[in-house]
Amino acid sequence: MACGVPVISSDGGALPEVVGDAGIVVPARDHTALADAIDTLLNDVKLQKRLAKAGIERVVRLFTWEGAVRQMIEVYSKLIKKNRGK
Repeated sequence: MACGVPVISSDGGALPEVVGDAGIVVPARDHTALADAIDTLLNDVKLQKRLAKAGIERVVRLFTWEGAVRQMIEVYSKLIKKNRGK
């Protein structure tokens, strides 16, 4: 995703959370679903471009140091606000 390449992933482990809406997620060990996803992606240039762009945006938003810091600040801010009333 970080390289601007459309992604097809299995639904194993935390992969769906990593990919989000920036790729195609197929059931693990389902070779037919994987083949269908590959075929769909190869034959849909608009989908290729949309997923490539979405992947880069998702990586920048969630998987950079700046993104990690931003998420941590949000968590701490919510906890502080929640505990102020106690």
